[in-house]
Amino acid sequence: MPVPDPSPSVLSKALLLLGAFGDRSTLGLSDLSRRSGIAKATVHRLAQELVDLNMLERVEAGYQLGWRMYELGQLVPGPANLRHIARPALMDLHSSTRATVHLAVQHDLETVFLERLAGLRDTRIHTTVGTRVPIWFAASGKVFIAHSTDEERLVAALEDQGSTPRTGHSIRSARQLKAQMTAVRERRWSTESEETLEGYKSYAVPITLGDPQHVVAAVSATLPLDRHDDQQVVRMLWATAAHISRALDAPAGGKPAKPDGPRAPGDQTFTP
Repeated sequence: MPVPDPSPSVLSKALLLLGAFGDRSTLGLSDLSRRSGIAKATVHRLAQELVDLNMLERVEAGYQLGWRMYELGQLVPGPANLRHIARPALMDLHSSTRATVHLAVQHDLETVFLERLAGLRDTRIHTTVGTRVPIWFAASGKVFIAHSTDEERLVAALEDQGSTPRTGHSIRSARQLKAQMTAVRERRWSTESEETLEGYKSYAVPITLGDPQHVVAAVSATLPLDRHDDQQVVRMLWATAAHISRALDAPAGGKPAKPDGPRAPGDQTFTP
């Protein structure tokens, strides 16, 4: 009986290289080797093959993801359809609020941003499409946890995984997170203040699909701490989420299947 080869395949190694970028747009050979766990000589050979395939691009400082990766990413049915449906409403939201607007989905313990709209004055907010943030710190991530059937595991993972806080204000204990989740479920929107970036706060509301509704994404707005029109921004977030939810539920080529998307409870007082 043949003994299985424990070493990763060439394809597995290539995927480890591509996945090494994560929160970095450019990586040198040493960083690629360290992050992927692959020997530098092998990284050099595989990286050159990926450059030839336009999966990576060679730049002065090292390597970047290539154009072919972007093209393939646009073909993933779920995210591509969601971005296509949501983008017009997100553009209106950004125009109305002048906030940095994100469309996000959950990927296990991470919040993944599928879309970002921002102005020239928002240069401190370094998120891009594809950016991943630990689920516990982002406003959108808190929405996902509060509406998850796996909430207990997600809350416990904050301490079990030993995630590095993004700022000095980032939540650190499961006890704190549980209290936040109770508040999110009561008011149906979430917030974070300087948990992901010093000097900024964010609000997020869920995007739902189906009957009964389940949360498939979230839309959020990030504002400087010194802005004081939070209530108006949250109301606009709800209107945007409702529009996207109705569009997702609409039959192809038809009118929306339901008259109402998610709405902020009318008897609740806004308390940022």
